Amino acid sequence: MLRILLLLLTVAATTLAGCDRQVPVREERARPVRTVVVEASRTSITLELPGEVRPRVETRYGFRVGGKIAERLVSVGDQVQPGQRLARLDPQDVAPAVAAARAQREAALTDLKLARIELERLKELRGLNYVSQAQVDRQQAQTDSAVSRLRSAEAQLAQATNSAAFQSLVADDAGVVTAIEAEAGQVVAAGQPVVKVARTGEMELLVYVPEADLANAKGARAWQVAIPALGDRLIPATVRELSPVADPASRTYPMRLSLGGDLSSVALGMTATARAVRESGEAIVLPMSALHATGDTPKVWVVGEDLTVRSVEVGTGGLLDDAVRIVSGLKPGDRVVTAGANLLREGQQVRLADDASGAVR
Repeated sequence: MLRILLLLLTVAATTLAGCDRQVPVREERARPVRTVVVEASRTSITLELPGEVRPRVETRYGFRVGGKIAERLVSVGDQVQPGQRLARLDPQDVAPAVAAARAQREAALTDLKLARIELERLKELRGLNYVSQAQVDRQQAQTDSAVSRLRSAEAQLAQATNSAAFQSLVADDAGVVTAIEAEAGQVVAAGQPVVKVARTGEMELLVYVPEADLANAKGARAWQVAIPALGDRLIPATVRELSPVADPASRTYPMRLSLGGDLSSVALGMTATARAVRESGEAIVLPMSALHATGDTPKVWVVGEDLTVRSVEVGTGGLLDDAVRIVSGLKPGDRVVTAGANLLREGQQVRLADDASGAVR
């Protein structure tokens, strides 16, 4: 019993002695980081957009009257000249109308001749006081009515003649046939597209501008178009049209660029890339690795004089290849972490891994 009591006292004394010792705290070593001292510099934004060569004017020709197509005279790829016939309708439906209108005109002309002869006769009799003035006035009214009927018949004949002329579909300008939308034997309505013709010599590039690049596209003044099929040749271009309304499906804005220079080797449908360089003024440029985010807000780590880091919210102004433009949140002379940003915490001690006294341009 005495042995057990002595053993317990020994264990208790050992425990109390251990409590008096202080456990050494392991000091955290400063984390090495790469940094850069920023300064403002003039930058430019390069905008590249894919596109397709399109005709500036593409006309869908259709007959002014309805009918059955008797013959199609052109095919896709054919060159057409002003006044050239593209297709014609079957004239069987129009010929009787022209004949009827011509017959009505002849009848109206005959009635007018007879009315004028009768009017002259009554005027002579009125001079001899054989008829009353009322009879002369009635005949004058009948003559005037005959004149109006003749004019109406002539208008109907002109309309029927025009309908006969409209049986032929004629090109208004020189161009190339890009599509056939109706074939011989098909009955078409008035105005229905039959042949699509693109005017030659007037080509442009159709591109679609994303929402994020709309401001840069509006601010760009000079554009250059590169067509892979033509090698390294660059074609100057200017903005002809930028739609103010986004496409409902793609949410992009259609833009048309007028192409300049020699376009003899450019073909419709060629793929191309439109490039524009826009001066954006002075800004701070940092590599993408300098950014870290909490939620949707971009931030960077700024190193203080005591070599501790603090997180600073920044505003961005577009991408430049593998770098980003900073438009707010930083000032020239700030030292920013460019490598290891995602491993840091607020107030952490860091160690500079390089002598980053130069600025990124």
